[in-house]
Order: sequence, then C-alpha cells, then structure tokens
Amino acid sequence: MFLTQRRYSGGLWLELDGSSFILDPGPGALVRALQYGKDPGRLDCIISSHCHLDHYNDVEVMVEAMTHGLNRRQGLLVLQEGVVDYISQYHRSHVETIVPKAGEKFRVGRVEVEAIPTIKHAGGLGFRFTTSDGVVTYSGDTSLADEVVSHYGGSNLLILNTIFTSVRGSDTHLNTEDAAEVARKINPKHLVITHFGVRLLNDGPEVAAAKIQKETGVKTTAATDGMTVRIS
Repeated sequence: MFLTQRRYSGGLWLELDGSSFILDPGPGALVRALQYGKDPGRLDCIISSHCHLDHYNDVEVMVEAMTHGLNRRQGLLVLQEGVVDYISQYHRSHVETIVPKAGEKFRVGRVEVEAIPTIKHAGGLGFRFTTSDGVVTYSGDTSLADEVVSHYGGSNLLILNTIFTSVRGSDTHLNTEDAAEVARKINPKHLVITHFGVRLLNDGPEVAAAKIQKETGVKTTAATDGMTVRIS
C-alpha cells in the first residue's frame, strides 16, 4: 500500500494528556504531519513497533524534527529491538532511547505506556497508553492469540491493524473476522480498524467495519487518512 500511497503510510499521531506521540512513522510521516497541521517540533515521543519499512522508515526524519535539526537533545525514542540497527547511532545519540520488552512500562509526561506482545510477526510490539481520559491500545501487526488479546481489555479505544478480508487467513496479520472476534471478547468502547491490504481496501473497509459493528455491537470505524478520533 505504501508504494502506491492509495492510503498514506505516515503512521498515527497521538495527543494524550498534553504529550504528543508519533507511532510507526512510515514513509511520508513528516509530510503528512505537516499536511494535517501537526508540529513535529513539539513531539515528545517517537515509537516504532517493528523492523518493517512501513513502521520505521521515517524515524530518523522525525527525530530530526523533534530535536529541531539535532540542535536540541530532547524527546524519547522507543524502538522494538529489531529496529535499533536500522536507526543510526548519530540520531539515537540526540534523544533518550529505550528498547522495551513486552510487559515493560515507561512514562511520557502524564501518560503511562506499556509495551504489549504480538505474535508471529517480526518479534514486534503493540502499545497500551493509559491516560486521564481512558486507555488507548494499539495492536501492532500480529496474529490472533489469547495471550495477545488479553492485553486489550479495558480499552476505550482499540486500534487493530487489520490487513485482510475474512476470506483470507494469515499467520502474521489479522483479518476482519479476527477483528470481530477480538471485539466480542474485549468489548472496547470504540474499535478502529486500519492498516488495510489491497483487497480489503478494494472491497471497502467501511463495509467491513459496519459488518463488525452489526455482528458484535461494538462501535467500529474504518480509518481514513487524516481522521481524528477522540477517546472520551
């Protein structure tokens, strides 16, 4: 998808309790942030969940933006261990860098962030953000497994990377049927599906979201470029 930019690949921008995060800044992260009125110079944290290009390509670009051209040492860089070797020591030396394991927690301002596991996908991580308005959980790229889904409980906003339609299975990614199963088990207040593959995009993610909502009773939204979601 990022090769055609039929859907943008700049990642997710989070504004939580006064702190700004960019999550999985893929190709175009800086351009899209500016396009949608975000100020990368006010970032507090950059997070990359695993070592695939669409999840880390613009990490160094965003580090330069966050540090005002590497002229200030500020901000936190959070890398899954597989990403570390792809980011230069030159860039890592200008920020505080941490490499969390699943289950480890850290703070960014008033936000508590927990790295959570994924399964069968590049040793990646998901992330759970606990804020004064509720819990935001991001699955990362993962297969479906109880030991992963158990970390999604209590989510006000659950963001699932949902690559495939229900007619296609995968050992490494969720499909729309998996997303519906997660919704039934976890019952988040709001489910957002994103990170669509070509077939799912062609079939209409909004159709899939409506089907999940009808089957589960969970409010479900298919992400669109530039969409803003409020937690509360």
